[in-house]
Amino acid sequence: MPTGVGRDRLSHSTCVVSVCLRIRAKFRSECDSLADGEKRRQREPGQKCDCEDGWGGVNCNVCETDDACRGFPLAGKPLEDGEEINNMTCYKGGLTVFENHQMCKVTNRKILDMLPDRPPEVTFSCNKQTDTCQFQFWTAQEESFYCSLDTCTSGADPAAGINATRYDCEHIQCKCVPGRFICGENGSIDISDFLKDEIRGPASFTCKPGGGCKFEEPAMNELIDTIFGDGYITLECNGGECLHYSQVPGYVPPPKPDNSNWIALSVAGIGLIVLSGLAVLWYAGRTRSGDFGKIRLPETETAKLMSEHVPASLHFSDIAYSLGGRAILEGISGSAKPGQLLAIMGASGAGKSTFLDILARKNKRGLVSGHMLVNGREVSDTDFKKVVGFVDQEDTLMSTLTVYETVLYSALLRLPREMSLEAKKYRTLETMNELGILGIKDSRIGSAGRRSISGGEKRRVSIACELVTSPSILFLDEPTSGLDAFNALSVVESLVTLARDYNRTVVFTIHQPRSNIVSLFDQLIVLAQGKLVYSGEAAKCHEYLVDISHPCPPGFNLADFLIDLTMHAGMEPRSLESPAAELSTSDDDNLRDEERAFDQGAAPSSVSGRSHDRSSSTVADETELQPRASSVAGSATGYVKRKTSQLLQSITPSSHPGDTPLPPRLQALVDIFGNSAIYAALKQDLEEVSRTADLPDVAVENSVTRGRKRAGWGTQFRILSGRAFKNLYRDPALLITHYSSAVAVALICGFFYHNVTNDIAGFQNRLGVFFFTLALFGFSSLSSLSLFANERILFMRERSNGYYSPFTYFASKILFDIAPLRVIPPLIYGAIVYGLVGLVPTAPAFWKFILTLVLFNLTTASVILLLSIAFASTSVASLIGTLIMLFNLLFAGLLINRQTLGTTWEWLNLVSFFHAAFEALSVNELRYLQLKENKYGVDIDVPAAAILSTFGLKAQSFWWPNISLLGIFFGTFTVSSYLVLHFYVKEKR
Repeated sequence: MPTGVGRDRLSHSTCVVSVCLRIRAKFRSECDSLADGEKRRQREPGQKCDCEDGWGGVNCNVCETDDACRGFPLAGKPLEDGEEINNMTCYKGGLTVFENHQMCKVTNRKILDMLPDRPPEVTFSCNKQTDTCQFQFWTAQEESFYCSLDTCTSGADPAAGINATRYDCEHIQCKCVPGRFICGENGSIDISDFLKDEIRGPASFTCKPGGGCKFEEPAMNELIDTIFGDGYITLECNGGECLHYSQVPGYVPPPKPDNSNWIALSVAGIGLIVLSGLAVLWYAGRTRSGDFGKIRLPETETAKLMSEHVPASLHFSDIAYSLGGRAILEGISGSAKPGQLLAIMGASGAGKSTFLDILARKNKRGLVSGHMLVNGREVSDTDFKKVVGFVDQEDTLMSTLTVYETVLYSALLRLPREMSLEAKKYRTLETMNELGILGIKDSRIGSAGRRSISGGEKRRVSIACELVTSPSILFLDEPTSGLDAFNALSVVESLVTLARDYNRTVVFTIHQPRSNIVSLFDQLIVLAQGKLVYSGEAAKCHEYLVDISHPCPPGFNLADFLIDLTMHAGMEPRSLESPAAELSTSDDDNLRDEERAFDQGAAPSSVSGRSHDRSSSTVADETELQPRASSVAGSATGYVKRKTSQLLQSITPSSHPGDTPLPPRLQALVDIFGNSAIYAALKQDLEEVSRTADLPDVAVENSVTRGRKRAGWGTQFRILSGRAFKNLYRDPALLITHYSSAVAVALICGFFYHNVTNDIAGFQNRLGVFFFTLALFGFSSLSSLSLFANERILFMRERSNGYYSPFTYFASKILFDIAPLRVIPPLIYGAIVYGLVGLVPTAPAFWKFILTLVLFNLTTASVILLLSIAFASTSVASLIGTLIMLFNLLFAGLLINRQTLGTTWEWLNLVSFFHAAFEALSVNELRYLQLKENKYGVDIDVPAAAILSTFGLKAQSFWWPNISLLGIFFGTFTVSSYLVLHFYVKEKR
């Protein structure tokens, strides 16, 4: 750093003081400003200096403003290229910290009178490191004499008053500038010898606030008194030294605000919010014992319930269904009447479930044709669905609900809104009593690994959910599937009771029931490869089989016999060019082949066929024991040829797949029934029903008795919300995991990032905790994939059965299922981590921090919800969700600088919700933060906003675009999720 007059200091022990002072006075007088350092312009002899703004004094070395010290070197250290020290201030207190400069006006009256046009001035500069000072006397900015002082001390003078300063130097040596005022100038005295010989010290320089300054030295005081009549040189001084504000004498760093009380209050507020939310969850999810035993049904409601049911008969003829040009069903006719059970039987792949879907008028992808009459009239799909119920093959029930709650929710959502709550509860208990499940009303449904009720009881609960609406016709898809024999019989007996005691029409598919179940059927339809093999009264099936020469043996299960009969007949080659006789080739010995259970000469029954098989096999076995290699080789060759032919026929595409002929024996069974008296009577019955139509019109009756509207959107939302609450409350594993992980991770972050410092390291730690926090909540949101995936099938079936609208389900899912997992955890996490880390202790900054976390968590949850709705496969949705999170994380703003992307790819930051949240958190914390970096022994202030800009983060982008973008992202993904749910997630059969 340059000296007070821009000179290098040389010790008087190495050169003569007068010579050194002369050299410095002539060679290093400089202008511009002291801040320019070595770049200062030399002062021309006899010329005055024009100082830069903020600088004053003869040599432009006295700072006047804080702005003048901007960029000033610190503690005598040169600045590096591009380096700039901020928060420098112009200290004017008079004390010397490093190097102080003062410019003084001489106020001795006699001196002023002698120099009316040449104002006398004094410069006084001191260096703390060398304990030296310099005193210079000027007239009209021309130096008259100068003095060098050493062994100097300085400090505040308590006796002189507050802020008074005093400099005391033991030695002083002075010298005149020849030809200047009082140094040989024409008309003035010459004190050169006096200064050289008499001035020795000690000397003092004292300033007193409001009282001016004075320079004293015994010999000089005597000279001043002799010549000018004053006791010493009196001065009016202005000093200035460029310092970092932390170096100013008397500066005490302010203590970091104690935010413990504020943090405690914030945590208490967050805790209150969380506890309130959990209390609401508990209240909504608790089971009310008052639901039972207090139902008082008004007489008017009782009458309404008794009149709800409208008996309905179902007649159908020539039902056909094709998909992609391939005939799946063809020529199916039959009927089902109130009080009867219609069983649809057939082997696997016979078309039972497809036929049942068509009867129930489910949405099918293919083309449906034929006629269906309800009570002898054609009924629109809308009216038809109001009088029917449908129970799927698989039970899709919410495992956390009790049996009563499951059936009650179906009643509340589907029964008329005008119906009182008491009546709906009564109807629920009545239905459960009909099906014999009233005794397990308080048991939960349960799930795999948490079993509660049996499979048969679960199936009856599914039936009760449909029966509670009092349907006239009830369709069930394999209600005994997966049940043991006892439970299967129990379910069918419940259906028998329902049909006969409550005059319902029950239609169901069943696969090989036991004989005591078959005996309960009223009507029976047998299908084989989509064709009708039998349709009529179940009791007449035995007689019909005898008539067609395929009698069922006594004591043999009729269902097993029919399945065997159709299966063996359907296993023959489909090709018309391959007659049945072709099967009897040289391999007649191999009669145990399952595909040849029926041959041209076999007995008409499967049982006799099997006995023939066994006898033939025995003969074959005996024959094959003989060493006839040629016969064995011929048999093997024929077997391979026949298998190859069948394989080629099965994989060769047909130009008209729908025209592929049936195997001859199966075609014979279909033709025989088509020409039978039972089929003729069936056709006649269908014609009479369509012609007379003397039964009540279900559409009209339904509009009269049950034409009231179902639950409105508000009621649906309230009911679904309560169900979602119960599900979340009673299966708290995910909820507890999220909450406990939020607490645990917050404590871990608080431990490693505890009380971050306001320096560069603290800046890095702040960005680190923000980035880690967003990664935590971003990837933990992947757990939301299961929230809808577990209910996907349940939603599709309940929607198909008219439980509710997609909007109310979606709204309740968002508000009461997603929100507790995405709003409360960031509140808990933020309340803990904010104080432990030591982020900006102000209320606005805290709530902005919480707002950003909540919005980000909701945004990521909405993205995952969209994926879980759009993709039925959880694995695919999880992979895509992970990739989306990683992509957004890459452009968050920490891993890739915005400036390196260039204008072509800068938009990637805008579409990254990680970037919006990361920038919002960083700006909220660091925008007004001053970082203190210790350099050269002092704390240098570095605005955090300046460092933010180097990271490509904009210091004024909190509300817009970041918070606004998070809101837009959340809204966009949420609306997209609903649109996909509404238009895409439908039952497709």
